[in-house]
Amino acid sequence: MVNKYYRYIFWTGYFAVLLMTFLPVSFRTEKIKLGLDAFTIRTDHLLHFGVYFLIMMYFLFGKIKGLSIFWENSLSKYILLILALATVTETAQLWVPARAFNVLDWVANVVGIGVGAFVSTLVAGRKRGLKV
Repeated sequence: MVNKYYRYIFWTGYFAVLLMTFLPVSFRTEKIKLGLDAFTIRTDHLLHFGVYFLIMMYFLFGKIKGLSIFWENSLSKYILLILALATVTETAQLWVPARAFNVLDWVANVVGIGVGAFVSTLVAGRKRGLKV
């Protein structure tokens, strides 16, 4: 029964992110300067990274609790599903008023997924019997 709720929460969040892509909302982004003006990063890239990292942490939470969206090759399938979400949400913005496709947003999404997958495998490696 708990796995049913875990899946329900996942799919609700998945489709919520997908639906938000089609809302014609834009906001101003700021740049954060790191060091002596040598490197700047836009706050929306941090947001993209954070959202997709947290989605991957949801996978890890499920694994720790013995829950899963998929029973076999769960990490690979989960990553593919989330990569599809990242790609569709960025590409769809080509046709949404007040939104814009940005390759760097997609890169931030992918980096968030990659770091989340790395953390998941790292934690699974430290916990005996936890397969990802």
